[in-house]
Amino acid sequence: MATPLLVAGAPRMGTTWVAQALSQAEGVTYVNEPDNEWPNPFALKAKLPLGQYPVLAEGDTGPRDYERLWDRAFAGYQPRSVAGAAMRRMDRGKGTMLALWRALCDHANPHLSPWLRLMTWVARPPSSRGSGGQVIVKAVHAPLALEWVASRFRPKVLVVLRNPLNVIASWTDLGWGGCALETSPKVKERFPDRWRLPELEAPASQLMRVAWEIGLFTTALHAGLERHPEWLSVSHDALCIDPAEGFRRLFNDLGLTWTDAAASYLEESNKPGTGYRPFRIAADQPESWRRRLTGDQLREVWSVLSRIEAPWVERVAGDFR
Repeated sequence: MATPLLVAGAPRMGTTWVAQALSQAEGVTYVNEPDNEWPNPFALKAKLPLGQYPVLAEGDTGPRDYERLWDRAFAGYQPRSVAGAAMRRMDRGKGTMLALWRALCDHANPHLSPWLRLMTWVARPPSSRGSGGQVIVKAVHAPLALEWVASRFRPKVLVVLRNPLNVIASWTDLGWGGCALETSPKVKERFPDRWRLPELEAPASQLMRVAWEIGLFTTALHAGLERHPEWLSVSHDALCIDPAEGFRRLFNDLGLTWTDAAASYLEESNKPGTGYRPFRIAADQPESWRRRLTGDQLREVWSVLSRIEAPWVERVAGDFR
């Protein structure tokens, strides 16, 4: 089998578009978000000791189930199960999402509801394997554990980057409030001193907390790329300018075979869409934050991002001038 490819980023950075296009190459087995707890009960079980966004460094010992999760993913096993089907039938309303948040994001007092406890009790590792020899795994919940995953399982790594203003606008459109990572003891221990992540004064708004979280993810991904020159990266914003040419180059860089299916996918996905549907007019995306965030919202966002000491911040600063 070929070396597995990990397409990594953070939620709403464009990883779905990139990974699904790459999955149209010949001989690919595509594993989508094996570490996403919704609706994958084994991912929930594996991440309970770690939280929604695990914090692991190279050399750390991960929980056994978390290691099994990635081992199965890079072997091409899909996160499908009877328990997963049951979770998909659950109401994706505020009650369910709150229960998941309390299980993985309440860093002071985590709580597992009886229904989610049952789901983790019956959860089993993925057991359905694809037939393609080239495994492509897409993940958005591991930006703070990416170096651990890469050192442990040795995949080829492709990091998808996107203007954080577009990511914040997307989270805001969906009403996402983040995982309160600014209160996580593990995050506070590992990252603030390294990157001078700002303290959020109480009461910080939801938008400021989201900006802080996206700032953390963006900084972690850039830092990983700086430390690992063997990793590849691609800009979602740049791909949107000329998707056909950009993806042809990306296929070539990754040693994947371009197909008519890949061209068709890019053409079919280049249409209006909202929410979780992976359709967008590509040319509209690089500057979409300008029409989605108000002036007041941008001032709140910049009050957080401007205090992060990382090279990418200066590049974003140009959008505020």
